[in-house]
Amino acid sequence: MFRASEIAKDLTWHFTHTSKDGKMHHPVDSPAWETIDDTWPCFASDPCNLRLGLAVDGFNPFRNLSSTHSTWPVVLVTYNLPPWKCMSKENLMLTLLIPGPKQPRNDIDVYLQPLI
Repeated sequence: MFRASEIAKDLTWHFTHTSKDGKMHHPVDSPAWETIDDTWPCFASDPCNLRLGLAVDGFNPFRNLSSTHSTWPVVLVTYNLPPWKCMSKENLMLTLLIPGPKQPRNDIDVYLQPLI
């Protein structure tokens, strides 16, 4: 991600742009971000370390409520980017697609283990 100079500049945006008005405009302004910085100060000191968010949600691809099939996409989000780029489709990474016939429930860790 750091090979392209324009993307590399955006990936360090979070290091210098925190909220001055006390409101949360980006994950960098959240208490969770501050907890990570306090717990791992060596990680927090390097602006090039990537902070990723993992999102999983299932849906029925056939739009039939009685269907027993579901699909579970697993998406990674790079939180280093500015808010207007953070959630753009170019920056969302579809890392896994867990097929049905049913939801993974407690067995989702089997799917996530290679990713992590």
